Order: sequence, then C-alpha cells, then structure tokens
Amino acid sequence: MGQSQSVSTQTEVAAPPETFLDFQQHKEWHDVFEIKCLDPTIQPANLQPGDKLDVNIKGYPFKFQFQPAVLDNSPDTFQWLGSLSVLFWGKHQFYFSPSQDTPGGTTLIQREDFGGLLAFVVGPTWNFGQKSFQNFKTLNRDLKMAAESATNRS
Repeated sequence: MGQSQSVSTQTEVAAPPETFLDFQQHKEWHDVFEIKCLDPTIQPANLQPGDKLDVNIKGYPFKFQFQPAVLDNSPDTFQWLGSLSVLFWGKHQFYFSPSQDTPGGTTLIQREDFGGLLAFVVGPTWNFGQKSFQNFKTLNRDLKMAAESATNRS
C-alpha cells in the first residue's frame, strides 16, 4: 500500500568494522542522530530485536522524534523500524563490512527504506528526501572522522 522510497549513502573509513560497534560513543562523534534505549538498564551493545529506542533526528525545520524497534544489532548490522501505521514507516540500516578498497578499513553503508501512503515525501525532489540524504552524508562524515581519529590514537 502506498509508495516506497530509499535513501542510501556509502563511505570508506580507514578504521576496522569493530570501531563502530560501541553505539554509546556515537553521541560524542556526531549530532545528527540522538539515539537512546528506552530502557536505561540496557547498554547499546546489548540491544536485542524488539527493544525500543528513542531517536531524535536533528536538522529538520520541525522536531522529528520517534520510538522505533531494533531489528538487528550485530557486528556488521544495526537496524531499526519506526512507523506511523500505514501512513509512513522507515527501516533504517547501518552496514559495516571489511573494505575491499581500504586495507584494514570499513565500508560503511547507511540506508533507509521508506514506505506507506506518505513515503513520496522522501523522494529526491522533495525537501524531506533531500534533507534526509544530507543528514546521512553528514553522519557518515562525522563517523568517519571520529573512527579514523580513534584508530590513529590507538
């Protein structure tokens, strides 16, 4: 029902995939997404499918906060699904894989698949879609800088 849209970005990072696994560090690395577990007793590394998050995405002209459910939290994937019934849903994915281009590095892919009756607003010609793409690029850039800096200090 409705349309579907996807936003995806990819970047090469000169740091190993395990650098990204401490999601608690991410709040110090960037300010695009503020991600917290709704249950404060669960550490980010221990999130399981079904656990709820509180996500605040900055950079939009309005407050964009929602509470998605974790789908996967493994060494190479972190995903959640948030929805507003049939109106709008988004499956956000981070993939961390050993780089084929950067020896010892990581290929970071960030993607979101949107669906529902209002998914058209994330299309490439709509401001919401353009802003989502820019937020993804900014987040990738910030994660790259922080991960490479942390790796160089080690």
